[in-house]
Amino acid sequence: MPGLLAFHAHPDDETTSTGGVLARYAAAGEQVVVVTATDGAEGEIHNYQNPEEVKPRLAEVRAEELAAALALLGVRHHASLGYRDSGMMGTTSNDHPDSFWRADFGEATRRLVALLRRYRPEVVVIYDPFGGYGHPDHIQVHRVGVAAFFSGNDLGRFPLEDGESSWTPSKLYWSAFPRSQVRRIAQAGRETGYFTEEQAERMSGAGIPDEEITTWVDISQLLDRKHEAWRAHRTQIPDDWFLLRAGSDREVFGKEGFVRIFSRVEAPLPEDDLFAGLR
Repeated sequence: MPGLLAFHAHPDDETTSTGGVLARYAAAGEQVVVVTATDGAEGEIHNYQNPEEVKPRLAEVRAEELAAALALLGVRHHASLGYRDSGMMGTTSNDHPDSFWRADFGEATRRLVALLRRYRPEVVVIYDPFGGYGHPDHIQVHRVGVAAFFSGNDLGRFPLEDGESSWTPSKLYWSAFPRSQVRRIAQAGRETGYFTEEQAERMSGAGIPDEEITTWVDISQLLDRKHEAWRAHRTQIPDDWFLLRAGSDREVFGKEGFVRIFSRVEAPLPEDDLFAGLR
């Protein structure tokens, strides 16, 4: 059954950048698949009095949190690419032999191609070339995601395994942080003391300019569910996180933005539906 496949770096990324879209299309009866590249073992630990006790089993805890978040969003299909969290850029975790950052590119692409052939999505969502904010795993999601999108029919590089058949998705998108939303986040963070004036000022120029967003999907009626899924990622989202309050502004955060990179179907831009031209 064709549908949507969203490729993400860590548990909780699926909610932050595409939670509303995942919930919207799952509720509409589309097959929605989330693929997570890494185990999230290098993540932060909030809401626990003894985080050092949680750290050795953080990957296991985050897998449980992810399952809870996906259930809240109505997503029934999840797959892991099987790599270790690479940590922030420039840290020693980047050099771990099992990290996604150090993964063999061909092997990582093969794993995602196999999932594309299995789930046969029409629409694929990945990150922009900078991975949104420069995290190595996010950058790898972009690289591997682009390669896999165009390789489902490449039987020379990726021969069919038992039970497989080739597959070519129709549309490829970057999930985007629109600049208008980033500026509102910076403002809210400054007002609550979460960001310094300098940090907020630097953030104000981040994100993709709104005029470059090709696709705005209305998720205004699903913001509460997105926030519930955020809260399910308990280790990553503090109970008093400022964005749980600021992010309730439907006028600012009631849409999720995407940049359409490639389409095999005719669909005029701008769009308000990732399945435009397909339904």
